[in-house]
Amino acid sequence: MALTTLKSLNAEIKQLEAQKKLVEKRDGEVPKALAVLQRYAEVLTPSQRRQVARIVGETIEATSARARKVSKSFLKGRKLGAVAPKYRLPTGETWTGRGLSPKAFSAWAKSAAGKAWAKANPDAKFPPADGAKVAAPVVKKAAKKAMKVAKKVARKAVTKSTKAASRKAAKKA
Repeated sequence: MALTTLKSLNAEIKQLEAQKKLVEKRDGEVPKALAVLQRYAEVLTPSQRRQVARIVGETIEATSARARKVSKSFLKGRKLGAVAPKYRLPTGETWTGRGLSPKAFSAWAKSAAGKAWAKANPDAKFPPADGAKVAAPVVKKAAKKAMKVAKKVARKAVTKSTKAASRKAAKKA
């Protein structure tokens, strides 16, 4: 019985030594991991920093002042580039075509000049700006319909050919 106890103790000692080596290895990697986290702290959003702080066990106050400045820039939102106007009224007002149409455009469309222009150009919503390419809605609808028809024809052709091939195979067998 004493021999088995000694063997089990030796086995436990070996396990503990192996665990000690793993812990020492991890302890050596921790400074490297912290350095990487500090390097990327400027890129992380505040919520991501809080998650990392919870995982690492540090407090939020420990973040650097430089990282706080960067987080404020994230709160402002991203800036979009300037968009060229898509529509231009004869009065000179422009609109990019994004969002709701401006009141000036709605008023112009209801005016006599706007109605006359709409009659002459049934495919366009508003007069295009100089150099702007405005695709006509009617053309878009026709293109969509043509694509649907083409897909339908292709599907039928594929199913016919597969049925014919399966019939030939059945006859040969």
